[in-house]
Amino acid sequence: MRVAVISSLLLGLMSLWSSQATARCKTFSQSTMYDAGISPIAAWRTDYPSSSSAGAPAWSTISFASEPARYMEAVLETVRPYFRYKDASLAGTGSEPWWMSEWMDYDKFGREPLMGLTKELAPRTHQLSQTSQSGSQVWAVNFYNEPGAVALHQVFADPCSPVVPEKLLFPEGTVAIKFLFTDANLGRFTSQVDYLNGGPVYRAHIDLEGVGFPADTSARKTREVNMLQLDIGVRDSNATKTGWVFGTFVWMGPLKGDGLFDNLVPAVLLWGNDEGVVSDDIKESWVNPAIKTKLSGWNERPFLGFQGRANGPADNLNSSCLSCHAAARLPLAPAGIARPGRDPVDLDDAAAVAAHVDLWFKNIKPGEVFQPANPLAVAALDYSLQVRAAIERMCQACEDGALDGDTPDICAKAGYFTGPRCVPQSTDKVMASQGMRQIQALPRE
Repeated sequence: MRVAVISSLLLGLMSLWSSQATARCKTFSQSTMYDAGISPIAAWRTDYPSSSSAGAPAWSTISFASEPARYMEAVLETVRPYFRYKDASLAGTGSEPWWMSEWMDYDKFGREPLMGLTKELAPRTHQLSQTSQSGSQVWAVNFYNEPGAVALHQVFADPCSPVVPEKLLFPEGTVAIKFLFTDANLGRFTSQVDYLNGGPVYRAHIDLEGVGFPADTSARKTREVNMLQLDIGVRDSNATKTGWVFGTFVWMGPLKGDGLFDNLVPAVLLWGNDEGVVSDDIKESWVNPAIKTKLSGWNERPFLGFQGRANGPADNLNSSCLSCHAAARLPLAPAGIARPGRDPVDLDDAAAVAAHVDLWFKNIKPGEVFQPANPLAVAALDYSLQVRAAIERMCQACEDGALDGDTPDICAKAGYFTGPRCVPQSTDKVMASQGMRQIQALPRE
């Protein structure tokens, strides 16, 4: 009986690994995850289901506006059984119903192999805490639950030639999660982010300490990081203005329980952009008052999201969770992403504040496009920055010659690369003037 059980488990794992291998594009080389020569390689799923049997989610009967922490905990309960801290790594169960995107494993910000992390925007001085310094890094890995993975199947059924509809729509009940890690409290940054003190140490094959924009991935080393936050995005029609609810849990010490989920504290939740609001009278965001002063309230970080809108500590204070993801489209809009890495908006300049709010804090509904013209949007991506980045990286791989064969239709359609075949010949290199350069400068999932 025991042998039969073990054999069954092995066959299940072999089937999972096989399905993952099958999902990968066979004509793609230079993967920063699978071809890096580092092991063990994180065995996350890309064998997307074509349909979902998920029923009504537990949070559908909970008011995100009046019970935000309870809403967030209900979402977290669907994540908790399938991930754990094991052997200095984020590990799954081997059959977790969570899937990651194809094509995030290319270019200098591409996935590292140990946990599948991609590089995020670097924190600024005093962004994560009053004592945190510049030079630290943030890395992240993003997953979708079964309903969300059905949408990924629609796009990546053929991973060598994705199909992106004009209006990509994630079904009700979709949850996107993103685990974010940082070296901001380790090495030369020890104890600069006090709420991370005592956190479990994870190992990731990432850029050297202090490196912001690497020339390539060859100098990466296996280094230590802590978990910083867990972001959630929920497709919820009860959020009538946007169709989405976004939130962030923050890892808060001291260490307790499993050291992972037991230390995650609900930090922020939002369901609308407070469109047109130019003051700090924010009604469609919730910031946990119990930990607010740990995360914001000083000169460099007066608020988490613009004027008190919801955002995580690793995120851009000129934006919010919703406004950042609302810009998901192909190709990237002329405005890009809301002032990432730049100086804060001058709050004493009423005209500047009004212009910033008018541009970035519109309520975009699923199927609608942020800044639809100049260049013309060929696809609205329903708040998925990961799909946007994945397509851009694939087109870059085609343009670089790291993908062989005919140029995927979406690359030509979006204006990223219009050569007939993926060959690194200058006559075929016709790259969008904004999109490709901005994805290289702003690696966001």
